[in-house]
Amino acid sequence: MDSLAQRLAAALLGAGIVLLAGCGSGGLSTSAVEAPDAPPGGMKDDDPMARPVAVAWTSSRARRCGFMFDGAKLRTSYLAWEAKQGPTHEQMAKIEQSYDATYKIIFDKVAGDAGYCTDRKSAEIKADLQRHLGGDYAAHFPPPKIVASCGFFGCSTTSNQPFSSTEFWKKQDANPKNNR
Repeated sequence: MDSLAQRLAAALLGAGIVLLAGCGSGGLSTSAVEAPDAPPGGMKDDDPMARPVAVAWTSSRARRCGFMFDGAKLRTSYLAWEAKQGPTHEQMAKIEQSYDATYKIIFDKVAGDAGYCTDRKSAEIKADLQRHLGGDYAAHFPPPKIVASCGFFGCSTTSNQPFSSTEFWKKQDANPKNNR
């Protein structure tokens, strides 16, 4: 009988550890930190370093998908455009470093993904590449995507939008199932 009680206690203890692991910050969560095709660091269009990151991000992705263009010429023309905007030597060095680092990081990130160049993604890359080759270096990053966070107790969705109780109750009132 002692043996049965010990096995039962061990099983309950093991289940408790699994439950705690599911609740912890480093537990069983499978949520993605950053989508494979997300802008580096979740950068937004209004960030001061968005332009060099956007142009390098597009150039490295276009190279990965086999677009026929001169990446070195794009880099040179972009940096020449930035130089005409009147940055200091330190700012220009930072822009150049940001471009080069982004290009390398993104290319290394997507190089091994065999299914990376889908028709939809290639169309997005082509549109951005054509803008940049035409001299428009503005950043147009895609909006943040909702990511499913799955843990021990199921999945939930999260987004970069802060919670608004006003919006929540508006949605509740608009749903006819909630107005019974």
